[in-house]
Amino acid sequence: MDTPRKHRPPLVLALKEIFEGTSEFTGQQFFRSLVKQLAQVLNVHGVWVTEYKEEEHRLNALAFWLDGKFVEKYEYNVKGTPCEPVLEKNDIFHVPNNVIELYPEDPDLEPLGAVSYMGLVLKDTEGKILGHLALLDQEPMEELPEVFVVFKLFATRAAAELRRLQYEKRLKGSESKINRLLNGTMDAIIELNENLEITQANEAASNIFQKKKENFIGKNITHFLEKKSHQKLLDLIPFLNKNVDKVHSQWIPGHLYCVDKTGNSFPAESTISCYQFAEKNFYALHIRDVRDKIQKEEAIKKLSIETLMLQEKVKDHQMDRILGKSPALLNTLHQVTLVAPTDSSVLILGETGTGKELLAQEVHQKSQRKNQPFITLNCAVLPPELIDSELFGHVKGAFTGALKSREGRFSLADKGTLFLDEIGELPLALQAKMLRVIQEGEFEPLGSSLTQKVDVRIIAATHKDLKNEVKEKRFREDLYYRLNVFPIHVPPLRERGQDILLLAQAFLDKYAARHGKAIKPLNEIDRQMLLQYSWPGNVRELQNIIERSVITTTGGSFKLGIDILHSPESIKISSEADRVLTSKELQHLEVKNLELALKKTNGKVFGENGAAKLLGIPATTFKSKLLKYGIDPKSI
Repeated sequence: MDTPRKHRPPLVLALKEIFEGTSEFTGQQFFRSLVKQLAQVLNVHGVWVTEYKEEEHRLNALAFWLDGKFVEKYEYNVKGTPCEPVLEKNDIFHVPNNVIELYPEDPDLEPLGAVSYMGLVLKDTEGKILGHLALLDQEPMEELPEVFVVFKLFATRAAAELRRLQYEKRLKGSESKINRLLNGTMDAIIELNENLEITQANEAASNIFQKKKENFIGKNITHFLEKKSHQKLLDLIPFLNKNVDKVHSQWIPGHLYCVDKTGNSFPAESTISCYQFAEKNFYALHIRDVRDKIQKEEAIKKLSIETLMLQEKVKDHQMDRILGKSPALLNTLHQVTLVAPTDSSVLILGETGTGKELLAQEVHQKSQRKNQPFITLNCAVLPPELIDSELFGHVKGAFTGALKSREGRFSLADKGTLFLDEIGELPLALQAKMLRVIQEGEFEPLGSSLTQKVDVRIIAATHKDLKNEVKEKRFREDLYYRLNVFPIHVPPLRERGQDILLLAQAFLDKYAARHGKAIKPLNEIDRQMLLQYSWPGNVRELQNIIERSVITTTGGSFKLGIDILHSPESIKISSEADRVLTSKELQHLEVKNLELALKKTNGKVFGENGAAKLLGIPATTFKSKLLKYGIDPKSI
């Protein structure tokens, strides 16, 4: 006897019912509606849709309608069930009867009273198994074309929804990953449209600019950049637009100066990239706040400067202050007072050993830059090939032996003063580079294409006649005029009169203390010998002679070194150095000294440039001595 066919609606009505029952839903709601509608329309005991767990070879029901209600949390192993061949086929797998006998290892078929079964695998566009759609009934299920059509149609719809969910899941995962990536960085990342209006910004941007995200979106980037930095950005845009397919990102030279909500600006290292979306250009601006980095670099730079200055002091054997009261020196110091408060370049002219560096330090100490670095470089002591690196620095690998980058003297002297001694020895090849940094305040380190900006005051010094050097084509005329804004002449020691004795006694005290010797002050013969000597080596020669004399002195009686004793000017005086002078002879020496002072001051006794001032004694005392010895100033 044949089993009566279950009542099922015609195909069109069945499709209509299922479409109407599922069309407004997506995701979990769609699957629950689908299995319920299919079960009711096809009049079967149960329908379920699953997702496939490949690693575990299990199926997890996304929705399961059984005997008029939903079954929650239904998951099972595929092996030994009628679902196993379903996953291996690309078409409907149909068991019209006796499903329990055919799959005795399936533990769920008998409790469900299953008799018949139908299933169809669900795959993605690449053929990967996503899950399956299945139904069972407690009665035999004959092969009816209309049932197969309905089942296949909605299996296709279920597969599409599974694909959509998996795509959505991957998309959310990607978005989550991107968000973690973008918001996990310390760099601000800002997306701009063609009008440079902000369309997106990460959390770091909010932190750096101290603004909430909603206060970014829609605002033009000009609100967050200084004017010059905004213009720098505008200058790059045409290049990016032109090379949108070639240039992935572009480093923005130098720093961008950004503005936070308080109106304060801060430096940032930045890159910008351009890309197209919906046929429009967008820009991604990466901003790294480098305030801390610059502070650390400044600290390192300060330590480097201090080390360099200490090294220079160790090498420097001069006194740490300018001594002297001679009219020639006072006139020079007056020039220092005039030019020091300005930022003008200074050219110090004078013979070797006159103390040009000490005078440069005096200019610096009386300037507004006195709390900033004072950096020196002697252009005569380095080979030409090293001066470039010393002045402007170099990057790693710029030349053989450049194992690491190094800052040059210009960089170290930023905001301060750079003293260039013996500027006349600067190679012609470097003079153009020197001219540029003086004029424009910028240069490129050796081996680098990045321009550095500096604010440095230049003080140069030379013993050469630079005008003649220009005439002989050994020195650039334009550089000469840039340096020679305010020339200062340092008088040679032989023109400084009694300053010789002041310096000699200061050096004597200094080196006696250094070498632990108790040495008597200069006697009159020593003083006369020092005054009579021409001092071709100037202050440096005086310093060296005094130090050498201190070293060779024994018993506390100071004796001048052989250099000065054998000079033509001192032979007459030195011949008497080994005997005790009588009172008359000492008076004779004093008269000669008074007359020499009057001669050097053209007979002027009193005042700033007078003989009394030159000898360092009160005018009344000087006048008394003239009366005592019957000296007439007019007769000198």
